[in-house]
Amino acid sequence: MNNIWKLVLLGAVMAILLLFALGLQNDPRNIPSPLVNRPASDFTAPALQGGGMIKLSDYRGKWVLVNFWGSWCISCVAEHPYLMELAAKTRNRTDFVMLGVDFRDTPEAARAFLARHGNPGYPHAQDPEQKIAIDWGVYGAPESYLVDPGGTIRMKHTGPLFPGWFEQRALPLIQGATKP
Repeated sequence: MNNIWKLVLLGAVMAILLLFALGLQNDPRNIPSPLVNRPASDFTAPALQGGGMIKLSDYRGKWVLVNFWGSWCISCVAEHPYLMELAAKTRNRTDFVMLGVDFRDTPEAARAFLARHGNPGYPHAQDPEQKIAIDWGVYGAPESYLVDPGGTIRMKHTGPLFPGWFEQRALPLIQGATKP
């Protein structure tokens, strides 16, 4: 009888170790989105700077990188230099634009963030009540979505974008879509 309990215990430990090993293979930052390959939820929101409104559908016909961020987000500070670099690198592209969505934040805090860390020069929408973020299924900040010229979400990236992200992840989609 004693040997049976040892075998049961050994089997339970082996099962737990197997589940643990399988779990280590998953990227905890990879949160799949049911919105990929579906139409992006259009939004109209006040611009953070310069007044006026920002409407996603005004950018139809272009690839749009929609980046959700907040001044309260530590990872957004880490990501910001790359967004500045990417904005400068893609400024002359006619097929690609960047939009920021500052959510769960005050306009004053967001403007102070851009003044402190640099303004990348692309429009930022205000979403203090997280209505846009909720519609897009945002879990946290930063999160970025790549929307194709027809208004369909083609990619979601959770966490900070990193140097080379555009060339490694976005550009192959953009170029693949434009090839005959």
